[in-house]
Amino acid sequence: MRPLHPGEPASPPAESADPPARPADRPAPAAKPPGGLVSSARELWARLPEAARATLPLWCASRIAVALLSLAAARVAVEGAMGEVPRFTELWDRWDVGLFTKVAHWGYVSPHYADRTEVDFPAFPIAIRLVHYVVPSWIVAGLVVVFLAGAVASAAIWRLAADDGGQAAGRAAVLTMIFAPYAVFLFAGYSEALFLAFASTAWLAGTRDRWWLAGALAAGAAATRVTGIPLWCGLVVLYVVERRRARLPLLASPALSLALPPLPVFGFLWYLHGKTGDWNAYTVAMREGWHRWMDWPWSGWKATWDSAFPDAHGSTTFTWFFRAELLAVVLGVAVTIALLYGRRWAEATFIGTATLLMAATNYYASGVRTMLVAFPVYLLFARLATRFPRAAPAYLWLSGPIMVAFVVAFTQGRWVD
Repeated sequence: MRPLHPGEPASPPAESADPPARPADRPAPAAKPPGGLVSSARELWARLPEAARATLPLWCASRIAVALLSLAAARVAVEGAMGEVPRFTELWDRWDVGLFTKVAHWGYVSPHYADRTEVDFPAFPIAIRLVHYVVPSWIVAGLVVVFLAGAVASAAIWRLAADDGGQAAGRAAVLTMIFAPYAVFLFAGYSEALFLAFASTAWLAGTRDRWWLAGALAAGAAATRVTGIPLWCGLVVLYVVERRRARLPLLASPALSLALPPLPVFGFLWYLHGKTGDWNAYTVAMREGWHRWMDWPWSGWKATWDSAFPDAHGSTTFTWFFRAELLAVVLGVAVTIALLYGRRWAEATFIGTATLLMAATNYYASGVRTMLVAFPVYLLFARLATRFPRAAPAYLWLSGPIMVAFVVAFTQGRWVD
């Protein structure tokens, strides 16, 4: 063996007697455990906000219960073969559902229909239109929008109530909403659920000092229902209260966010002017299509009272409807007073302005649905439920059967509101 010269590399090591393993001889990677998909679902669920995890099962279960109730009521109410029972979409295609789907399909002031749909704000029909690109049925598309919006509203209301009184208060607030007497409109293809989602999340953003987000969400609420105007008034007061509490200046850049909510209202009026040539198209449609106009609250009270309690020769077709409208105004006044007593200035402004808006007409209508989207009512009840534990069960026993009756009445084509 010769000596190595300086810098000369050593000889390579002798090759092993065994050849290197071929790729096919390498051990296969370990198979994933059968619970991998379940584990991923659990991780996804754990990433959801606490409010969503607390409310989503309850919201989904309540929607399944309402759907089954409507189908069972249809089977009981209809005699004959199963083929004569209305389909699910027929059960939920009632009253204003058809108006919203007409707007979503044909737009406003269309030759395809004669209804004065200018009184319905555009956000909900736009949402139906967007979902319809995926869901072929217009009715089902509306139900999907309502389901998703209701899930968001439930989580936001739970969070608002839980911030004040803990998880028990959050659950009480959501149950109050789900079992509200007129909660059928949180299942049907109406605009209440979408408004409630925008309004409650806007309020939640305001309490978190995220005012640009609050303004944008409130603009969505104002584009959904006229009740967005009272919501805007309440947010202005909430801004003042929160800024003073934090000792922050009122005249700052976040104040500009409060200019966002009125923009959709002006934009909608401008759009209707382009379609009709009339800046008063909204009020004209309300007068000609629904025989309603602005009036003193006491005049509307008298007219509604006369319809709610007719004489022996009067019609009783809509008696209970008008009685519910009177009760809605009374509830609005009572809640406003209670909120003022509790120094809840912003919530009182929202409820008080909404009550004035629904009362300042020649007769009362849609007031019960206004109170349905007045989420401070649910927050107030949650506070009461934490002080009086028996209040929540009593409410469920009283309001639950009424809600069930209205679901059956609505799906059977009986006038509810």
